[in-house]
Amino acid sequence: MSIFITSDEQKVIVYEIATQMKKMGLSVHFISACVEQALEYEGTHDLMVLWFEADSEIERNEIVADLQDEIDARAEAPKKPVKKPYVKFDDLDAIAKDVVKFKSALRKVVDRNGGIAKLAEKSGLPQPSLSRFFNSASMPRRATLYKIAEALHLNEKEIIHEWLA
Repeated sequence: MSIFITSDEQKVIVYEIATQMKKMGLSVHFISACVEQALEYEGTHDLMVLWFEADSEIERNEIVADLQDEIDARAEAPKKPVKKPYVKFDDLDAIAKDVVKFKSALRKVVDRNGGIAKLAEKSGLPQPSLSRFFNSASMPRRATLYKIAEALHLNEKEIIHEWLA
């Protein structure tokens, strides 16, 4: 992520959008993280503007999920380059099946504890982000898993899998 220097006018726009987000019922924690990041990162700034200009609730929910992804990516970004293990293309299908299986099992725990809406309330993660999380085969972010684990009172062993280690 590159540094984005906002003008005074852009800052006011971000604050106005934040006020609208609050009126629409988004959590203060989420809005605060968006504002903080939007003042430094152009992608988040642009997503906030897109959210404000969106015509439908469905579109806004998708943008909220994208904003949460941006926030999580920034939180997980290493301070220096990190060498990651190489994953072979042929292994991706098996990993995706494992991810779906893991998320399905986690979803059962979520449903026993009040469902997605309750998890959103307890974790501070926007409901659209959680819906996207559970309905995709994408590799979960550690920051998201930790927030879910904390909200459900799960320990690290119950939430972390070998592909996240």
